[in-house]
Amino acid sequence: MLNSITEYCTACGACNNICPNKCITMIADDEGFLYPNIDEDQCTNCNLCKQVCPVLNKSVCKNELSPMVYAAWSLDNEVRFDSTSGGIFTELANYVILQGGYVVGARYNSSHLVEHYIISDMEEICLLRQSKYVQSEIGFVLKDIKELLDNEELVMFVGTPCEGAGLLSFLNKDYDNLLLCDFICRGSNSPKAYLKYLDSIKKKYNSKIKKVWFKNKKDGWNKFCTKIEFENGSEYYADRYTDLYMRGYLKYNLYMRPSCSNCSFKGFPRNSDLTLGDFWGVKLNDESIDTDRGTSLVIINSQKGKKYFENIDDQIFKQENAIDKAISFNQCGIDSVMKGNKRNYFFEKIDSMDFEELMTSIINTGLVKG
Repeated sequence: MLNSITEYCTACGACNNICPNKCITMIADDEGFLYPNIDEDQCTNCNLCKQVCPVLNKSVCKNELSPMVYAAWSLDNEVRFDSTSGGIFTELANYVILQGGYVVGARYNSSHLVEHYIISDMEEICLLRQSKYVQSEIGFVLKDIKELLDNEELVMFVGTPCEGAGLLSFLNKDYDNLLLCDFICRGSNSPKAYLKYLDSIKKKYNSKIKKVWFKNKKDGWNKFCTKIEFENGSEYYADRYTDLYMRGYLKYNLYMRPSCSNCSFKGFPRNSDLTLGDFWGVKLNDESIDTDRGTSLVIINSQKGKKYFENIDDQIFKQENAIDKAISFNQCGIDSVMKGNKRNYFFEKIDSMDFEELMTSIINTGLVKG
């Protein structure tokens, strides 16, 4: 592995995408996180992997536009309900595909793990919609994006700030036909911990999983729930305060990637054109308007982002707001979340204990103080 940066590696994929000899593979460690592994026999010491790493080579932000902030949502109520926040991603994706473009984002694969995927059909936007709460595998999608861009195709990329930084570093040039969107990221969770969670739920319901849906809004956006549908017709449903996976993530910080505790890609200005998120604590001029169906935070970072956001005006509600109000309830936009004091304990026990058993034991014995 690139041992000197393991603590800071984000698995953005830039290094293994750029390697001319294909001698870098991404291998999971004991916690389930992917890290680059080099086949020394094939390596020619070209150093492209080190040169492209966005952690080792922090880029200087070229965006000079002062961030413009909006509370917004799709006027399509079905899109708004099915989205994590207000559905602005869907409206932007609709617009890009209508222009003949491509959208790149995270989808669930057949094993319910998450991977980045390219679509050009509006019917597939639903695959990329919604937060997944587990780290996405980038694979070799950066190469595919570059090929599309070089062929003058319009591409919209959506990912964490570190994934966006990896893409920009890999491309190593500005593309007018790239719309780069990131989001307010709290941290990327371990695929291993996530799969152990799903295994625990499957045992309880004695069925294979059909669909995982984080932040389901049946009980509202603010009290967002986790919904899991099973092939036998059963459903698991729990809100953010009772679902053990979300508690381990949001309250106890047990299984985020190590680099997330010292993120290099927080704050403003940002290299992305648009930053999306949940506008927690939003206050509108008309307080009678229902925001609990989901309200998007939209931060415009560039003139390009401003243009694309204006292009969906007819499909959305929007109200301008202030950056300080947006960040006051979205502190993860500027500050890293520190790892929980029992993170190491969690990973020491996760191989030998059922997820629910482990989490219940940790909480009930007071081993973790939230």
